[in-house]
Amino acid sequence: MAKGLRDSTIHFREFLTARQRAREAFITTALWFLYGYLWLPLVSFVAWYFGVDFAYERVIRAGGPDQLILLLLWFSIIFLIILLIVVTWSGVQYSRFTGMGERRNRAPLLDPVEERDMWQIDESLQLEIKVGQVITISMDNELHILNVQQGYSPIIIPAPGEAS
Repeated sequence: MAKGLRDSTIHFREFLTARQRAREAFITTALWFLYGYLWLPLVSFVAWYFGVDFAYERVIRAGGPDQLILLLLWFSIIFLIILLIVVTWSGVQYSRFTGMGERRNRAPLLDPVEERDMWQIDESLQLEIKVGQVITISMDNELHILNVQQGYSPIIIPAPGEAS
């Protein structure tokens, strides 16, 4: 029975409401911005240190404003190349992880009768599992469902050598 297990419910976006998807996207975006923001002091210091030395060498010693304009042109070209790489990479990742991309291929949903047969449960237990927002499912070693509880329950891990 364990070979028949698939991630068939937890990550299906159609089971999440639009509000839940928007909340998760907002939290993810906010945390990535926070992560980037936490790196700013180090990045700024390194950029300032190398930038001051580089600007002094290129502008003051090498020829003044003409060299500054040339330097800004090269910085613009490098920035556009980096931007092109990041946008291309993001587009490839977006296409891989959405729609019919290779990472989203999954088995079709089971028919409710087939699902009951697979888990060896009755219709009332299946309904209880489907409508529960937070459930705890107890299983034996053969992956047969023993018990379904609404809400959280403590996880008890037996000590080595103890019977469970």
